[in-house]
Amino acid sequence: MNKFKLNTLSLLLLTSTYAFADLEKAIMYKEHGLKEQAKAELIDSLFSTKKTNVKSQVLYELGNIAYEENNVSLALETWRKLVKSYPQSQYAATVKDRISQLAEIVGETSKSTLNNAIAASYLKHADFWSNDKDNRFTIDSSWMPKVEMSLEWYNKVINDYPKSEASSRAYVGKIRTLLGWKESGKYGSSYGIRADYEKYMPQVIATFSSFEEEHPDASTLQAFRYQIAQAYWSKKDWVNTKKWLNYIVDKAGVTDSFYKQAALYRLKKVEY
Repeated sequence: MNKFKLNTLSLLLLTSTYAFADLEKAIMYKEHGLKEQAKAELIDSLFSTKKTNVKSQVLYELGNIAYEENNVSLALETWRKLVKSYPQSQYAATVKDRISQLAEIVGETSKSTLNNAIAASYLKHADFWSNDKDNRFTIDSSWMPKVEMSLEWYNKVINDYPKSEASSRAYVGKIRTLLGWKESGKYGSSYGIRADYEKYMPQVIATFSSFEEEHPDASTLQAFRYQIAQAYWSKKDWVNTKKWLNYIVDKAGVTDSFYKQAALYRLKKVEY
């Protein structure tokens, strides 16, 4: 009897270890862009363990992959299952707010699966005759403050998910937005510092400072330092240009790097 109990316990431990191994392998597959393999491993993990913490994480990751693949309906369905089955899990808490937002946009980017074959066939008939219709929802952004609207969402990520990978990406997107762009064409509008240098340049500096403090090892820091130096250079602000170029060199130290080389050569001739 004791031997049977020991074997049962060993089997449970083995099953648990196998489930975690599957989960770790799935996450690595996902990180390297092998999403089909990741989904297969995650589904195996879901059915090879009884641990709720593993199951909840698996459903969370499956929903993430579906969302990344633009299958919003499947992501919504998967996360709803997560919240219903494991409402007390940390992953359920993470997606609860996202579910209502996804439900709002689900019709924009994907088609849900229909269980009624007759209804599906009717829809195919209808789609055949209106095949040239635009299946995307469009928004006329004329006279809308694109930069500010974009910043609101970046700030939401930065505030709600501090010191996370999502926060790092939000900082990158926010700084790029503030640095601005110009629409193509003779009458294309400009945005960010390319539209209003005095308004947006202080925001660039403040945002970069927060980014640097929160993510001191981010790989994009040197690139942004050079962009900031270049922005000052375009306005003939030689003092701040040299300040930021020297900052790049100091941060690089004795290590040779692309931006260190660019900064050193620019420092040889700043004024023009």
